[in-house]
Parts: sequence; structure tokens; C-alpha cells
Amino acid sequence: MSEDGGASGATKLTRTEFAVVRAYAQGMRPVDIANRYLTDPDDDDVLTEHQAITRILSLRDRLVQFALQHDRPEIAEMFEALRGRSDVGMTRRVDALSSLEGLGQGRPSSGHEVGLWFGPSLARRLTSAGIHKISDLADLANARGSSWWRAVPRIGPKSAEVITRWLIQQRAAQKDNNKALIAPYIVAPSDVSRRPSLVPLALGPGMTHPVPLELMLPHSDAGPNAERSDLELVRQWLDARPRSPHTRNSYRKEAERLLLWLAQERLQLRNMTTQALQRYAAFLRAPEPASFWCGPASPRDRVHWRPFEGPLGASSQVAALRVVHAMLKALSRAGRIGDVRGMLDASVARADVVVSEAPEASDAANAPDALKRNDIDEFFDWLRSQQDAKWQAALAAGLLVRDGFRLSHLASVTCGALRMDGDGARLDEDGAPSVAAVVAADTLAALRKHWVRRGFEVNPPASAALLGPLEFPRTRRGLAKRLAGSAAGYGASGLDQLLRTAWKTFATAKARELPAFTPRQIRTATA
Repeated sequence: MSEDGGASGATKLTRTEFAVVRAYAQGMRPVDIANRYLTDPDDDDVLTEHQAITRILSLRDRLVQFALQHDRPEIAEMFEALRGRSDVGMTRRVDALSSLEGLGQGRPSSGHEVGLWFGPSLARRLTSAGIHKISDLADLANARGSSWWRAVPRIGPKSAEVITRWLIQQRAAQKDNNKALIAPYIVAPSDVSRRPSLVPLALGPGMTHPVPLELMLPHSDAGPNAERSDLELVRQWLDARPRSPHTRNSYRKEAERLLLWLAQERLQLRNMTTQALQRYAAFLRAPEPASFWCGPASPRDRVHWRPFEGPLGASSQVAALRVVHAMLKALSRAGRIGDVRGMLDASVARADVVVSEAPEASDAANAPDALKRNDIDEFFDWLRSQQDAKWQAALAAGLLVRDGFRLSHLASVTCGALRMDGDGARLDEDGAPSVAAVVAADTLAALRKHWVRRGFEVNPPASAALLGPLEFPRTRRGLAKRLAGSAAGYGASGLDQLLRTAWKTFATAKARELPAFTPRQIRTATA
């Protein structure tokens, strides 16, 4: 794909170019205009009338774009039909030209169409992705950060560089109450690797920006007994028992959110109260100020890292509070903080009131657009008919979810954990049966088909990942997985995305509206 550097806010016409359009508006013959204004005196060639009109109308198009950039649609419309030659129309156009000639270079407004500021090829690619206005482009960049362009088909690094640098230039005074179009953390693709790194920072209300757990330092008020600071208590809790990487990262995320909130509120774990926990639950619903707490997913070692991407939904709030409660209980049992049982019971009762505003699970199951068991069965039948290796992997993953396994569990399971049991099999985790250990016969058949596509025999190596992709993305993480060979498998998020993508493709192939889908619904779909 060719990438044009098409960020081209239409520049103001020169005095000569204004004279060309003015002469044409006043009725002067195109050939005479061309010979007077557009030809090189040293060039013997003479423009034909067709060539002259083409040159003049290209200037007309720039003039129209310039007028629209200055929010003068009435002038733009006037020159769209430049061929009209009435005396009244001629006078109006000449007056309009004079008013435009006195304007400076235009500035973009959030309501402007992208075609006003970018070349035709680039504008077509943006609009085909649903980005019609400058505000759409800015919203996408603010939501996804400097990698926004990866969500736009046919926009590569070169075009992204042009667009992002243009957006950055607009951080100066804007028409919209001088509000910058994009957030300060957005940089051009070529500058991503040069972003400043985070440095360790002491927890406290004076923090200018948040830092992740590994870069937190105890607050100076913690005193000499630093091992009993909140920071050390949390780190000891995280390291107290082995956990899968996915689980540990989830716990770490909630722990660092709580530590940062406590620091801002001038609180400590040991003096948490029911009211404090209720305030924290309310904070999760709307982290403020958003500039401190929220931002797009980013590397943990860079200054634009933020602990939230936005306010948490009801289910995410419950999950976050569940981790916080587990941590407080563990620290209380270890004698590091006081008894928290009464406090947690009261806060849970209050949390139930908040969550109850969302539909009950039973209500969702009875909703007219809830997924039914026959929808899932039809989905599996469609996957069985597909020859693409990724859909065969999706079938195996979906059937395992149906059998009762969680994606977070499947991401860490190897083929060695599979134990044959009659026509089916069982999955053991660290030598102990998992909660839902039975693997059905059709699931085992799908797994074997998946293994063959990965180049394994009927019995793959014990160290091989139970579920794994055939191809890896050209990223640092993808390269590391490729080097790991057969041990490299799908992560929990990869399996989730695989199943969601498979469902969307299935729904498109069936050409009919289907309810929203999450992998968990494979197990919870009603009859």
C-alpha cells in the first residue's frame, strides 16, 4: 500500500491566484486569464482553453476549501457554481474574494470534515473507517494513545506520522475555546521510543503523576519501619504464594490502584474504615481527576502510564473490590492490620446496593436478546465446518469453555496435564484435578485436530501448550513466543479475542442479527 503524506491544510491563495479567480468571476476569457497570470513568460507554449479552465478550477477548489476552513460556507457555495455570470452574482463573488483575501491561514475546528485538512487519498481512508470529522480523529487518538492508527485499516506508520504531527501542531490555540485537540501524551510514531521513562516516586498527595507498583517508594511519613509500610505489606501479600502471571497481574493492578488512592486521600491500610471503602468503590465508578488517573493502555515504564483506561463498569467494580477484600483479609489474618471482618461485611452490603442497579443475571437470561443454547450449538457447527487453523483452535477453546474450564486456566495448561479417561480425558493442574476436570469426547477430537494443524502427532510433547497459534504477530512479544516454540500458547486475552472474532465472523456469515457475545456465555447460555 502506498502511503501519501496527505496532511494538507489548504494554504491561502497567493495574490496572483486570487487575481485569477477574480478575473474568472468577472467574466474574463479563460485563455486570456491563463496567458496573463498562469503562463511562464519564458515559455513559448500557449495553454488551450481546456487547460486554462482546468488550472482555474483547481484554484477554485482550493479557494472553496480555504473558505470552509474559515467557516464561511456561504462563500464556498458561491464559488462552487463559479460559471454563473450574472452581474449581481459577479459583484457578490468579487466582494467575497476581497473578504477572503484579508483572512490569514485557517485553523482546524473539531467540527470540520477531515477532507478539509487532508489529501483525498488519506481522507478517503479515514472516512471509510468511520472518521468523518476532526473530532472523530482526536477522540480516537485520545482513547487509544499514540498507537491509534493501528485501529484504522490502510493507515500505516508513514501516514500516521503525518497525521499525528499535524494533530500535535494544533495543540496551539484552537477555535473551540482554545481547547487542544489531543492529549499531551500522544506523540508521533517515530517519537514513541524516545518517550521519557518513569522514575521511582514516593507515594503521597503531592504526586504529579501516578507510578506503577514497581516504581513506588514509601511515603516519608512511613518512618524508619519501612518494612511495615503499606507498600511493603502489599508487596509481601503479592509474593506470599505462587500465582499464574495472569492472576498476579490482575492482583497487582488492583493493589496499585488502591495504594495510589490511599496516598491521594492521606490514608493507610491500617486505618481503613467502612466509609473509606465505600468512597473507594465510588471512586472506581468515576476516577477523578481523569488527567491523573485515566489514559490509554501504555507501557508501565513510561510517564504517560495510567492505572485506569476509564471509569469501571459494574462487573469490573465488583472484581476490583473482591481483590481488595481478599488482600485486606489476608493482611488481617497475618496480624499486619486489625480485624476487618465487620468493615468488609458492611462495605459488601453497600456494594450490593450499587451493583443491584445493573440487571440481575436471571433477568439477563430471560431477556429477549439473550443467547440461547441452540445459538451456541450452531456456532460450534459452523466452526467444525471451517478449514482455517485459527477457527479450529477457536472450536477447541470454545468446547473447553463449555466443559467448564476458564480461559485464564487454559492459558497456562500444557498437553502434559491431559490424562486419557475412556472416550474422553481429564485435565490436571499441578497434579491435582481441576474443578471441572472432564474433557468431553468431541472436545478431545477438536484438540487433536488442532494439534495436527500445529504439526504435532497424536500425542504432542508434554511441555507443549494445550492451545497455541500457528502464527505470531511481528512484535517483541510475538518474537519471544515464536522463539519459545511449542511451549508458546494463547494467553487468556488472546483466547478471549479469538472467540469473540470467531463469533463476529459467524454472525456475518449467517447474515442475521445475533445477540452480543462473550466467551462466558458459551457455558451460561439458556435452553
